[in-house]
Amino acid sequence: MSAEVVHGRRVALIDGDSRFDLVVPLQARVDDVLRAAGSAPTRHTRVVGISGREILRSTPMTGLDDGAVLVLVDPTASLPGATVRSVEARAARVASAWWVLAAGGGILALLRLQSADALPEQVRAPVGVLALVAALLAAAVFGLRARTRTATLAPVVGVIALAFGGGVAVVADLPASADLVAVFTGVLSAAIVAGVLGVLGSTDALRAQSRTATIVLAMLAAVWGAALLLHLDVSAPAAVTLGLVPVAQRILQASLVDVAPGTFIDYGRFQSTRWTVRQNLPDEVRTIEADDADALVERSTARLSIGTVLLIAAGAASAFAALPSFPAGEPVVLGGRIALAVTVVLALLLGSRRSTVPSLRWVARAGAVVVLAAVLWALLPAFSPELLVAIAGILLLVGLGAALLVIPVGRGLRSLGWSRTGDVFEALATALSLPAGMLAAGAIEIARAMMAT
Repeated sequence: MSAEVVHGRRVALIDGDSRFDLVVPLQARVDDVLRAAGSAPTRHTRVVGISGREILRSTPMTGLDDGAVLVLVDPTASLPGATVRSVEARAARVASAWWVLAAGGGILALLRLQSADALPEQVRAPVGVLALVAALLAAAVFGLRARTRTATLAPVVGVIALAFGGGVAVVADLPASADLVAVFTGVLSAAIVAGVLGVLGSTDALRAQSRTATIVLAMLAAVWGAALLLHLDVSAPAAVTLGLVPVAQRILQASLVDVAPGTFIDYGRFQSTRWTVRQNLPDEVRTIEADDADALVERSTARLSIGTVLLIAAGAASAFAALPSFPAGEPVVLGGRIALAVTVVLALLLGSRRSTVPSLRWVARAGAVVVLAAVLWALLPAFSPELLVAIAGILLLVGLGAALLVIPVGRGLRSLGWSRTGDVFEALATALSLPAGMLAAGAIEIARAMMAT
């Protein structure tokens, strides 16, 4: 009669006055030890080894020595409520500092693109280099020191915006295509800094967040780089960028969850045809721990947050350049710009209904408002005073109607029919936004010119 050999780690867990001596399987993690002991750690609780060094809860037993001692330490347990509030206030101030850094990068890029004379070139170049170096150092330090399992949005946006502003400002004044070169350099610099953060990130969620940002920024850099090679006007890549926003959002949502191939499908059962039986069977996933599910949700949420924010920010920043006017003498471009504005606004407003992150709903709605503002700004010179008064009255009536609808919607009014209708319009707007952006960019004239040469 043979006995089963069990390999494990002997672990001692100390939680206050309680001590637990456990034998834990090698594939288990520190979180599994806490659950097995019945401990209820808070978000401030830290797991510390006998040497006083913190141990991450995702550490497997293979990373610990046999007989390891784990001590649960809560730095805020013995602190008064005012001290706990001060710790939370300090975290809020740190997040505010990152947002200020992002605002600084945006202002630097805006000064360079709107008015090259706002900052003299002898001042702008050193400031741009300093911003690039600061963004790179901030990304490296934050990536190596990050310990929280849930990725925060402010640091990543802060270093990306600062790198973009530095890349835009460092470009010297050129006789032609100055704005195109500046935007391309800024987006490429932001992609490089995001890539550095993705490599040096010490947590899975931070690496997933940074790599998603790198992919989005590299895609935008490719759009502006192609426009630079074709010697196009700034409105062309701006229109394509704006049209890409709904499509890229849909692709992002479809690629959020990264699971092993054998998680959802029993391949051994369904590979029965002569074509599928020749394929290799993926490794079967037998068990899924709660810690694995939590980590998957955190990585997916991090990807969704940073991807949505970057795409909508790029679309909002490109809206005024993509829709500078509505020329009546160019019917193809006119129709493309009208369709671009309509499809992007519809896609952003209707797509915000299904967002699982509440803050991202308002990000999408703010992007739609910016696009509408760009449309009004482009149409403003063609409006007479009487027409402006009529439009103001119409907007007032629309606002009153929206205010009245808030009451039944707030009380829980739902309509499956209207929801399905919204899904249809959202799908159409998403499918037509990129072709509309290509028409607004003058793709037909560009193709004719290329064929003529």
